[in-house]
Amino acid sequence: MQIDRILYPVKTLGPGDRIGLWLIGCPHHCKKCSNPELWERDESKDISIADLVLYIGENNIKADGITITGGEPFYQVEELYILLQELRKLRFEDILVYTGYDFNTIEKNYSKALPYIDVLIDGVYIDELNDNLGIRGSSNQKIHILNEKLYEKYKSLESAKRCRQNFVYGNKIISVGIPNRFF
Repeated sequence: MQIDRILYPVKTLGPGDRIGLWLIGCPHHCKKCSNPELWERDESKDISIADLVLYIGENNIKADGITITGGEPFYQVEELYILLQELRKLRFEDILVYTGYDFNTIEKNYSKALPYIDVLIDGVYIDELNDNLGIRGSSNQKIHILNEKLYEKYKSLESAKRCRQNFVYGNKIISVGIPNRFF
């Protein structure tokens, strides 16, 4: 599996202190994408799912949830499916996945992943529809709360005020969160 970064505690891509995973590869190439550096595959970023899960499990990170984004997580669909199952075994009960595909496409082509996803934010990013609200990038994107136990936790996040969070990662500073559009 190709992962560009693993960050904790991410507070801007879902409720609470989350583990953030950024997967590599994306066919969508959205205009003004916030992570265009993740479009192309990069074999130097390969990590086995077993090692990734071991890292998360051994460090006993007390996260409120996990957010998987990218790139396009479903670009590595077989690996994503295995990762989701393994994360569930670690007892994560709030797994949020961002995807550029719409929900119908996920349901039709990647349905075996859905039982392991608690919240799915779907749809390509459209800069002209960025209304500077919530944890989705543009208003065409929908927050699908698949685990009804999380409804209260997520219901206000569609219109919540956005914020950014900075991490020092290797020799870079990475700004995490949904960017606002400047009109």
